[in-house]
Amino acid sequence: MAKFSMTKQKFTNQWLRHFAKGVTEKQIEQYVKDQFIWHVFSWELIKPDGLLVGNDARRAFDKIEKNDCICCDMFGSNGVTNKLSNEYDTAEKIDQKLTEFYVVARDYAWTYIKTHEGDLCGPYFLKITD
Repeated sequence: MAKFSMTKQKFTNQWLRHFAKGVTEKQIEQYVKDQFIWHVFSWELIKPDGLLVGNDARRAFDKIEKNDCICCDMFGSNGVTNKLSNEYDTAEKIDQKLTEFYVVARDYAWTYIKTHEGDLCGPYFLKITD
């Protein structure tokens, strides 16, 4: 199980390890590093089964169990991740208040990403189905 509090860099590394399987280091360097990790979806570096985008992603996020989720406000100033609070437990609440926001299940079974691009890119929801 992942810790709730970790640096943004550690969170990014963990996210890539779980959700960007099959993406090469060269691709990470070219499309993701110093950018945004959701580019693994926007650049179609992987095409996972079950990737939802836009309102489908919002609906999936709203329906899924969110106990003990980890969240990271990439544009926030505190530099660490936190446990998801009720303040951001729906897609609508996230859309209203946040710009670049990531949520993962504590076991990294799923992720929800609200990008700074609004509806141009995302939001994204992916549940891993191994």
